Amino acid sequence: MILLKRDEKIDRYQVEIALRQKAKQSPFIAILILAHEQGKVSSESLRQTLLPALPKRACYNLLSRLEQQGYLESDEELEITDDMFRDALLRNGRNIDRAKKYLDSIVNSKRNTEANFILTDQGKACASDKSIWVGEKGLFNVFVCNSSFIDQSVIKIEKVQRPEDDKGEDRVTPTPTKISQLENQILSIDGSEIQFESIEGKCFRLQPISCDLQIRSIGNDSSININRDGQLLLRTNIEISEQNLEEQLLVNSEELDYYQEQKAVLVEFDKDDLSFKRSVTIQRPIFKGIVFKQVDLENVSHIPSDRESAELWLRELLFRNIDAYFFDENSFSDFANDLASPLKSYYDIVTPGRKELIELFTMRNDAFYQSAKLEAIEYLNY
Repeated sequence: MILLKRDEKIDRYQVEIALRQKAKQSPFIAILILAHEQGKVSSESLRQTLLPALPKRACYNLLSRLEQQGYLESDEELEITDDMFRDALLRNGRNIDRAKKYLDSIVNSKRNTEANFILTDQGKACASDKSIWVGEKGLFNVFVCNSSFIDQSVIKIEKVQRPEDDKGEDRVTPTPTKISQLENQILSIDGSEIQFESIEGKCFRLQPISCDLQIRSIGNDSSININRDGQLLLRTNIEISEQNLEEQLLVNSEELDYYQEQKAVLVEFDKDDLSFKRSVTIQRPIFKGIVFKQVDLENVSHIPSDRESAELWLRELLFRNIDAYFFDENSFSDFANDLASPLKSYYDIVTPGRKELIELFTMRNDAFYQSAKLEAIEYLNY
């Protein structure tokens, strides 16, 4: 796992907004699903199927409300014929205004009992998604993140009951473009879909807050979290694998001598550390041009910086791993070549023979037992 951290400033503004939020809990959803299943819905079918306790008029009012909100539309218009108009005039003493009101009452009455409603495109989408848009208007604190890692600048909104008490003239400002340009767009905020229907042109600038931005990568899954005092403001995915993220951090590091072609860090020979996989610490890791706090990377490949270091590395590996006697040349050769194999992947080095290695060990003060195990075959032959 790789965990990158940095401090991130989040701007805040208090804005008057009218919005719609997609909700999964609403009695209207069942009505839309009914209309989707039956192809149409009327006050009578709604009362019989879902709401037997309600009168037809109340059922019609529910359907009419959904029609006004753009989820339903009447599948036919009730026409006013000439005969109907003449009859209305006669009934109302030839007063045209009263005749029109009379006709409207007749049409509404017939719609109440006879009208069928079908789903609009919006209604079909909500019926399939089992959701509905709920409107809300008020004063909101809007959190804006300017990080290049975040595609959607508005990461959180909070409805407030009353405006800030301290509103100096210098804090009244035109609503930032990063907020105003989102009008009529659908955003994902706090796991919900939200649409800003209208945004006030002026707002109050609040004090920015300092947050923790974290990039967490495990295998092929990577995410960005923004937290403040333990509260999660944003969580979103980022398209990069742990392996690719590590590669970019190593390539961009000025602290390590990273050999990108071999995907390994070049190091000088150090007899106290002969491992080919090591943990590294990068004080100023850089990802996509942004500096993060110190990070530790585990199991990073390390190889000798040059051929001379590789030869010294091999000699020390041979010294450290001689733990048995060799009674023929072939057994020693197999042993030495096996240890040399990782180094030969990078450098053209020659594996020392048994006698050559004995000579090299004579220059050391700590190789008595290793030399004895190499010389065992000589004593047996003698």
